[in-house]
Amino acid sequence: MKRRFKRTGGLAAAVALMLVAGCGGSDGDDKGAAHGGEPSNPAGTQGPAMREVKAPVHFSVGKAVALPESAGAGNISIGGLQHPLPLALHRGMVYIARPDGMEIASGYREADPVLIRPKHEPLFTMDDLGLTVGSNPARRPIIAESKGKTLALSSVVTKVPGSGTTKGHHEVELLVADTDTAARAWSARIPLGEMEYALDVEEEDTEVVGIYGDTVALYAQGRLFGVNVDSHQKVWTAPGTYAAGAVLAAGKLVALRDDADGDKRPVGLDPTDGSQKWAIDDISAETLNAASPGTVIVGGYLSSEDSRDGSVLLEAASSRRIETYDGIMKADSCDYDGRSTTICAGADSVAAYNTQTGKERWTLPDKSGNRVAPEVTLVRAGLIYGTTENGPVVLDSTTGADKEDQPGIAPYFSDGYVGIALTDSDHTVTAYRTEN
Repeated sequence: MKRRFKRTGGLAAAVALMLVAGCGGSDGDDKGAAHGGEPSNPAGTQGPAMREVKAPVHFSVGKAVALPESAGAGNISIGGLQHPLPLALHRGMVYIARPDGMEIASGYREADPVLIRPKHEPLFTMDDLGLTVGSNPARRPIIAESKGKTLALSSVVTKVPGSGTTKGHHEVELLVADTDTAARAWSARIPLGEMEYALDVEEEDTEVVGIYGDTVALYAQGRLFGVNVDSHQKVWTAPGTYAAGAVLAAGKLVALRDDADGDKRPVGLDPTDGSQKWAIDDISAETLNAASPGTVIVGGYLSSEDSRDGSVLLEAASSRRIETYDGIMKADSCDYDGRSTTICAGADSVAAYNTQTGKERWTLPDKSGNRVAPEVTLVRAGLIYGTTENGPVVLDSTTGADKEDQPGIAPYFSDGYVGIALTDSDHTVTAYRTEN
């Protein structure tokens, strides 16, 4: 089936083709040009038939699309991935957070990317990264539903020049793209005050936490803000300063607040107005992870009755303690599998917990079964993706059993249409189509 489109850029045409390609088509590519979000050359050729696999266990290594350099810049060394990639996926499109904007690329077919830039000059650019690993401050965008639209949201700290007797200042700009068009939908700019340099943050630190109702929760330079999705204006600033990595769960914005004594305390804020609803004063927190849509895991020094290092599973709505663990959940980071299990992965270990009760389901390694723990790359749709010395592997998140030992890749991201991984040869960040 041939389909024709009006004048658009290569990426815009790719988006349109991907949205209708379920009707069928060949695997031919068309190449156009789209830079800075402006339409360019027409592209009316037929695109590949898109296929969504809800919980893929196979990826096609023969149909790969290399992503822009911004996808891996500053996060990959000669040894592979060293820091999380600042990416998000939606229907095969890749949204890349950059310190100087948001880049949108097709992960399903060849097309030139679009770059959405902030109004003012960013504090940090891609050129500033150089070859230094760990130098990229960009954090992954958020994909969220709002007003019947699916949006991709990222943020950038910029510098606003002074004029006359008015001093210049920094501001954070929220960049919002419409995933139907892969183009800017709207933006919002928030002036930032003088930084409190005692904070363990950098000037360019910013990230979008998520959307709750009509409000976007946004972090920048140690502060939390709320932006209204209709007016595109800031509607609140939470009192105090915070660590990066806040979480939206069960109608609360859970964050780690900096206290006067130098510790970080878990707090629950109302995402509609930024007011504090609960705080836990007897935990000196170091880590915060979402455990499920309604729970979070906080790790640090638990100075309660028995005073020990550990982790606690909290009900986000009320701060009720569901379960307490020795150590940082036996792992460094935790992810929800989208069903009923929370997976916590650390150095050479993986542990699975019942999301509702916090009770342990299984752990690896398992010496009795002669099984090792994979290096986990992704937890999604009831599956765990990772690698061992034997190559990529997929596990069942509920049982820990091997689901597939020849998946093709171990993706760091997947949306059911593509998976994102590094090539073996030169560690290029690459998209691979899912297979049934």
